[in-house]
Amino acid sequence: MTKTLTAIPLVALLVGLNNVAAIELKFIPDPPWLNVQDRIHRINVTETLELRCSGRQQLEWATPFNRSLAEGRVSLSDCSGAGLFCSALLIARATANETGEYRCSYRLLPVEDGKTSVYVYVYVQDYRVPFVRSSQSYDVVFIREGQQVVIPCLGSVEDLNVRSFQKYPKKELFPDGQDLLWDSRRGFILPS
Repeated sequence: MTKTLTAIPLVALLVGLNNVAAIELKFIPDPPWLNVQDRIHRINVTETLELRCSGRQQLEWATPFNRSLAEGRVSLSDCSGAGLFCSALLIARATANETGEYRCSYRLLPVEDGKTSVYVYVYVQDYRVPFVRSSQSYDVVFIREGQQVVIPCLGSVEDLNVRSFQKYPKKELFPDGQDLLWDSRRGFILPS
């Protein structure tokens, strides 16, 4: 009889621990995936950009700042089938302003790269318009001690040969990889 009485609290304790563990576990599906395999995708200006994202839950897109929504050149369509969710993003006659990061993520879940979202950086290459507007407009770039300074100057072409002109004192600056860097996705970077 004593063996039975000791086994009951032990079983109750184990069942209680399993319930607590089950409450803490959250179902996170496999991350969504894109029809393009590389993290960087290049197209030429006026070509059509077509991205398809598939996953196990409802999907949504985050796109770079541009005017194409108002111009009616962007369309989103549902391409779901075979038990998967699918969303297709199509931009007709792409312009340099469509250069940027395109992110597909599960709707209503926090955005975590590689877990609930996936992205591709798209260059819409236009050698006549080699620079694109940043998603934020800057009138002033603040310089803070101990922080790198980024002067937004995004490129529609990944490997442009660039230089910067300093107004006061007047000086031409070339990215040297040490005192001045240039990243086509961010702009000119001055290390702290």
